[in-house]
Amino acid sequence: MLGGASHGVLASVALKRPMRSEYTYAVPAGMADDLVVGMRVAVHFGGRREVGIVVDLPSSTDVPASRLKNVSSVLDNEPVLDEDLLQVTRWMGNYYGCSWGEALAAVLPAVLKREGGRRQITSLSPAEGIGALDLATLEDRYEAQHRVLRTLLDAGGPLDRNDLVRKLNISLSPIQTLIKKGWVIAEQADAVTDALSGAPAEHRTEPKELMAQQVAAIEAISKPLRVREFETFLLRGVTGSGKTEVYLSVIKECLELGRGAIVLVPEIALTPQTVSWFRSRFGQVAVLHSRMTDAQRHDAWKSVRQREVRVVVGARSALFAPMPDLGVVVVDEEHEPSFKQGSTPRYHGRDLAVVRARQAGAVCILGSATPSLESWENAGNGRYTLLEMPERVQGGKLPEVEVIDLNSVKMSGPFSAPLAFAIKEAVQRGEQVILFQNRRGFAPVLWCNSCRSVVKCEQCDASMVFHRKLKRIVCHGCCAEQRPPKQCPTCSAPGLRFLGEGSEQVESAVRLLCPDARVARMDSDSMHRQEDYERVLGKFGAREIDILVGTQMIAKGLDFPGVTLVGIVSADSALHLPDFRAAERTFQLLCQVSGRAGRGDLSGRILVQTHFPNHPAILCAAGHDFPAFANHELPLREELHYPPYGRVILVLLDDEDQALVDRIATHLADVLNHHLSDELVEILGPAPAPITLLRSRHRRFILLKTGPRGEGLDRARDLLLDFANKHNRPRITVDVDPVSML
Repeated sequence: MLGGASHGVLASVALKRPMRSEYTYAVPAGMADDLVVGMRVAVHFGGRREVGIVVDLPSSTDVPASRLKNVSSVLDNEPVLDEDLLQVTRWMGNYYGCSWGEALAAVLPAVLKREGGRRQITSLSPAEGIGALDLATLEDRYEAQHRVLRTLLDAGGPLDRNDLVRKLNISLSPIQTLIKKGWVIAEQADAVTDALSGAPAEHRTEPKELMAQQVAAIEAISKPLRVREFETFLLRGVTGSGKTEVYLSVIKECLELGRGAIVLVPEIALTPQTVSWFRSRFGQVAVLHSRMTDAQRHDAWKSVRQREVRVVVGARSALFAPMPDLGVVVVDEEHEPSFKQGSTPRYHGRDLAVVRARQAGAVCILGSATPSLESWENAGNGRYTLLEMPERVQGGKLPEVEVIDLNSVKMSGPFSAPLAFAIKEAVQRGEQVILFQNRRGFAPVLWCNSCRSVVKCEQCDASMVFHRKLKRIVCHGCCAEQRPPKQCPTCSAPGLRFLGEGSEQVESAVRLLCPDARVARMDSDSMHRQEDYERVLGKFGAREIDILVGTQMIAKGLDFPGVTLVGIVSADSALHLPDFRAAERTFQLLCQVSGRAGRGDLSGRILVQTHFPNHPAILCAAGHDFPAFANHELPLREELHYPPYGRVILVLLDDEDQALVDRIATHLADVLNHHLSDELVEILGPAPAPITLLRSRHRRFILLKTGPRGEGLDRARDLLLDFANKHNRPRITVDVDPVSML
């Protein structure tokens, strides 16, 4: 061999770099005996010292000995990744179009991606004595500092600096300025081990008797589990049908067999209540989610790898917990788009869960009351095994759904007369109400009556949203904000009008409607910290809150028997988005929100306000009829070759230079058409993205559609990645199986 003869052992190392190849290094004699695949090593690359994963120990290499560099150091005494996770990440890199190193970087806790110890978090809080008067001095001249200080004052407790930077879309500069002024205090601290340790001690006892539909589902899933055979089950059960009890029973048997379990839930549904259910049944449970610090994630990772914990519950990234002898992977609410990663590697947690289970010889359970049409089709063609649970537990009935046609009723603010009456009636009876409005802020549009224009963000193709508490208009695309203009920026006419209703306005209106009711709002504007979330849910569970107003944050994972009324203020907010999944998303969200009512002894009632009462998504949701919706939607997808009858790759090109974006997008489309002319690939575009300008960057889309079995997908993906690697500008993003077309 060329390099191996003089250097002894070789190591193939995957680095977090976009090039889709691994790099060969020589292993010095003193390190060679203990080095195995799956360990981390420090190596020099391009003049920098980097951490990589050993993915192979090849016997030879084509790299000349003179060009081989040595491994600098071995960072582990044992592999941090087992063979199963190495193979899963390799599949992930190949399918989603990233390097193996980038896939591995998504798997490892941040602490393991660098040399050295645990990173502390930097928490920020206002200095003593700093308040509203100081805040007012910043408002006109120092917008970013004003937003930072306002958020910290509103939070009522310390915030993680990195979380604050992400939330406000700012640099560190305004934070550092406030620290230098002495207005903000920064402290270094180790985080507590478990960010959801404050979960209320809600004990979920085993039911004395399971329903027949639950017993049948448990037995069907347990059969392959007992003989270590891979199988994927689609568990379609209406809201309140006892799917969680099926998960718990299967996991119990899995643990008795000496195997481990991973449960994925949408980030938005990862509530203290959800965690407490699993802990009450199994005791020690590791929790993994995006709000964890590096130290927390590393602690959980170690406890799983060392078999101290055999059940993991978490959001998307929990799939990569290094669980030895994995037996069960559960994906609850499998239809949720939040299981798709928004940055490289852009993997889908649901689909990767199936791959992970297959690699481990485990069973995979995909659970939902409203499955994705992709999973429904997979069950229909025999790829998945369909299990159905059409009845609520303990004889409970699905809530009645009443559709209110907003074209024919009088409105009082955001409420029609029937909804307003129902809210007052429920509160007077001492029952609880959930009001759902999937828009933040007070009013989503600032409109000129003279020229009929809408006030838009200067950096984005998006309307500015009025937030009454802030007394400012805010762009939800880039977080820019300003005072509402007194005259139209387009025609200078006075008297701009606020149109539409956001969750803030719904809260204000319901306080006027029911002045004695205890009201809380739950959205990303009002929930700054995990403690805020836990506090509101705890008070709602203790019936110290009568009416809970919120966005999709309240649609999932809540089980409160006191709720008898759910009001959907506007069912239309996502119905006509330029996305082929718009109807499916609307149907799913309406069904999920509706499922929050009538989960106890009292019957539930749902009132849905809409301008489109005859739309199939609205009608089918009102009837709790998923098969009817699927039967209507699937032929439309098949006709247009959209999933599940074809694969989609979405290519986004964006840059501050519009002419450059247009020129390169046209060139890329020409390249694709030339090289894929003999493939079953349809190429659409380039065309302006639905949001054509975001954060001052012009955006263009190219959409590729392949056959149902992905014919041509590999060739198309490789062409796209090769083209992207040759162009530094514009930025080119390749998204395989996108969940959003915006």
